[in-house]
Amino acid sequence: MRLVLLLLALGTLQAVDPAPLVERVVVVVVDGPRWSETWGEPTRTYIPRRAQELAPRGVLFTNFRNAGWTYTNAGHAALTTGVHQPLDNSGRELPGHESWLQRWRALTGQPAEAAWVVTSKDKLAVLTDTTDVTWAGKLRPAGDCGIDGKGLGSGYRSDQATMDAVGRIVTAHAPSLLFINLLGPDANGHARKWEGYLAAIRETDALLAELWTRLEANAVYRGKTALFITNDHGRHLDGVRDGFVSHDDECPGCRHIELLAIVPGIPGGQVIAEEYNQTDLAATISRLLGVGLPAATARLIPPLIPTP
Repeated sequence: MRLVLLLLALGTLQAVDPAPLVERVVVVVVDGPRWSETWGEPTRTYIPRRAQELAPRGVLFTNFRNAGWTYTNAGHAALTTGVHQPLDNSGRELPGHESWLQRWRALTGQPAEAAWVVTSKDKLAVLTDTTDVTWAGKLRPAGDCGIDGKGLGSGYRSDQATMDAVGRIVTAHAPSLLFINLLGPDANGHARKWEGYLAAIRETDALLAELWTRLEANAVYRGKTALFITNDHGRHLDGVRDGFVSHDDECPGCRHIELLAIVPGIPGGQVIAEEYNQTDLAATISRLLGVGLPAATARLIPPLIPTP
C-alpha cells in the first residue's frame, strides 16, 4: 500500500482507475509462425484445435499486426508495455516502460506469485522488469524463463517443458496473470527445418487447446479468464529474402500476425477484419484488468470490452 500511495503521488498511477472487467488474464505468444501457415491457410491444417475448439468460443482478428520491430524481444515487450521500442534481442536490455503486470500488482497489492512470465526463451526474463526509474525492480511479476526457469543464460527449453512449468505454477499459486512464450515455430524456422516448423505449429496448437481445457476444468479460472493467443512477429513470405527462415523487416509476412481472444462476456465465433496491433492489445488488457497504462501509444479494441 505504501508503494501504491508513492506511485500515486508521483503521478504514475491514476487516482481512480476503471473497474476491472475480468478477474484473470492468460496471454500465450506463439513465437514466429507466419499467418500463411496459421489462419491464412484455408483448411487450417496446422491449427486444427484452435480452429475447431477455441475459435467458436472466441474472437478472431484477421488483420492483427506487429507495427513495430519484428523480432522477439521487441514484439513481446510491445505486448506487455503497450509501447513499440527497439530492444537488444539478446535479453540484456530491459523494456523502457513498466508492464500491465506491474501496474496490476501495484493496484491490487498482490504478491509476485499472483502474476507470472513463463517462457521457453531464457532471454524473455527481461519482461519482468524495466529501466523506468519509478518502476525498476519494483512490483515485478514472478519469472520462470528458460531451462529450469532460471532466466537469462540458462538457455532455451522445449515448449512442453514450459507448459509443464505453467501446470506446476497454476497448481501451486493459481495466479491471476500468466504471460507465456512458446518458441517452437521460430526455432525451427531459424534452423531451416520446414517440416519441423510445420510440426511445431501443430504442437503449439495442441498445447494451447490443452491449456484451455486445464483452465476450464479449474473452478478458479472457469468463466473468469480472458485468454489471448497471439505472436510476437511473423516471418518473410516465400520470395522475400530467405523466406520462412527469418524475420525482422517491414514485409507483410513479418507484420501480419494472429490474435484469437476468448473473453468472458464476449460472444464467440466472431471474425473481425479491422486492423489492430500489439500495443492496442496491451492497452485493452490493461482496461480489462482495471489498470491504467499511461505510456501506451495505443487504442482500445472495442470488440473485446464487455459491457460492465
